[in-house]
Amino acid sequence: MKIAHYIGDHTGDSLMARAGWSLTRLVQKGPYGHITHVEAIHGEYSDGSVIIAGASLRDKGVRAKNVRLNPEHWMITDVPQWHVDLSVRHLERTKGSEYDWRGAVATAFIGSQNNSTWFCNEWVGFPYLKSAANFGPNTFAAVCFSFGKDVTTEFFNSRKEKA
Repeated sequence: MKIAHYIGDHTGDSLMARAGWSLTRLVQKGPYGHITHVEAIHGEYSDGSVIIAGASLRDKGVRAKNVRLNPEHWMITDVPQWHVDLSVRHLERTKGSEYDWRGAVATAFIGSQNNSTWFCNEWVGFPYLKSAANFGPNTFAAVCFSFGKDVTTEFFNSRKEKA
């Protein structure tokens, strides 16, 4: 399964949300500290668009949507051990659940998650990892790059050919 890791600047977000993303980058350690969000890729289409699924602060919870990913703002990993069908079933069970602010904050600070809500990498990792809620976006990216491989260049080059 392919995983999309967001490295954009959140310019479309409110001032409060941008402050939150800046804080996320500030407290994260390691080579993926610039990653602030993650999505599962559930489908790829001939027009270059994809179906992404996950828990989104911007969308207020768990959802799937058809988008075109900007290569300047996303890194893509392919984790072949993770099968998209498990993620699709997870979406069917959790679609519409609210975003878990408390759990997202708890990855870097003291706190705990809310078991009826989800944050991005917790949602994406849940079918495959024990304690996915313990990872921040940077640690989750390190796990994905360890189990899988970086396919960012191939992913976006294949979309240029279709445009």
